[in-house]
Amino acid sequence: MKRLFALVVMFALTTLATTAFAGEMKMIGTVSTIRMVGGGAEMTMKDRKTDAAVVLQVRDHSNLEKIKDRKVRVGDELRLRFDSDSKVVRTIQKTAGC
Repeated sequence: MKRLFALVVMFALTTLATTAFAGEMKMIGTVSTIRMVGGGAEMTMKDRKTDAAVVLQVRDHSNLEKIKDRKVRVGDELRLRFDSDSKVVRTIQKTAGC
């Protein structure tokens, strides 16, 4: 019984640890397109280092408000943090300014 309990606990910790420590990527790039999709938004960014186009999803309320209030527009240069697996944006900051 103790082994079964230990096995279940180890499995639970492993499962939680892999989702909690998913790879977070940082990127500085220029907004190419913004498209509102359902309850979120899709942003296509052009990476400054590689010039590759990356499609990212914005789902949280604070970042969606930045897009809806036109604080983030096409052509703006942004500093982003996003999940590398699901491509969901965590933070948006403008590179220019104070």
